[in-house]
Amino acid sequence: MTGDTTPEQLRQELRDLDAEIAELRVSGQPADTDDEVRDSEEIAADLTTEEEQQAILGILERRRDAVRERLRQLGTS
Repeated sequence: MTGDTTPEQLRQELRDLDAEIAELRVSGQPADTDDEVRDSEEIAADLTTEEEQQAILGILERRRDAVRERLRQLGTS
């Protein structure tokens, strides 16, 4: 983003980030696998995917915090 970003653009970015975070959290919920036998490769793949999603969540949350801070500095929220 450039220095001439408007507060409305920042608010839209914040809404977009919140939506991405919410979607990722929902898609990251573990599936119900009580009736399913899983092998170690499937479990390892699921753990890798979960770790990747957590890393992405962390990045998105930091971006969201930065946008909130920019809005705060502009005196709008």
